[in-house]
Amino acid sequence: MLVTEVLAPEPVRAPLPPLPGGPLAVADAGIARARLHVLDGPKAFFGGVGFVMGTPRVWPYAAVPVAILFALGATSAALGLWASWHLVSSIVSGASAWAEAGRWLLEILVGGVALVAAVLVAFAFAQPLSGFALEAISERQERALGGAGEHPKPRFFDNLLRSLAVNLLGLAVGLPLMAGLTVVELAFPAAAVVTWPLKLAASALLLAWDVLDYPLGLRGVGVGERLRFFARNFWTLLGFGIFGAPLLLVPGLGLLLLPFGVAGATRLVVRSERSENA
Repeated sequence: MLVTEVLAPEPVRAPLPPLPGGPLAVADAGIARARLHVLDGPKAFFGGVGFVMGTPRVWPYAAVPVAILFALGATSAALGLWASWHLVSSIVSGASAWAEAGRWLLEILVGGVALVAAVLVAFAFAQPLSGFALEAISERQERALGGAGEHPKPRFFDNLLRSLAVNLLGLAVGLPLMAGLTVVELAFPAAAVVTWPLKLAASALLLAWDVLDYPLGLRGVGVGERLRFFARNFWTLLGFGIFGAPLLLVPGLGLLLLPFGVAGATRLVVRSERSENA
């Protein structure tokens, strides 16, 4: 009689231990550790300008922020003027010349407030509503550089909360700093020799922080990792934003700069990933 010994199969073991935090955490760590050269900043900025200007297929996306600005502004202004007219007509009644003059004077005042509010609403929401177009520019720039160009889309509310946290942090730091420098400049005009370069540097870093939200957001990089990335590449990001910062000092021109900035920021992120993997 033959006795066959059946051996129990050995358990299959994973070739590598699982990395803590999952792939996103590893990607975040790579971004945070990446160190760029100082000249990478200006090169990425002008490279982004060249990409957008020389790539007709991204022009429709580049026009979206300004188109949304005008559409929101026109719609909000029309609704505001319509509402102000009915509001004033309900307040001021009568057919006398004095009543008519008062009605027109009040309409000018209320209508002016409505127009200012319409402009503020348009500027406040034009960039967030243009997110899909700016992300498309980022993906096409990455693809042109030989990268994947496509990333798993984060969940809507996760993306919204992260973007909101990034923008609020930028505003919380930038607005008080710019306001304080402006107050010093008004109180001591001679201090403009110091305050103006500081305002320019602050605008440059705010620009870099803002446009990096799109390529880093596509990768799911959190706020903490972005702060470490900024700390390690401070001078690179200052050099990146310094050429576009003067436009930020003119209200409204920042939207024109967004497509170029997003393309340039994508070049920086791709460069950092390649230097980390080299």
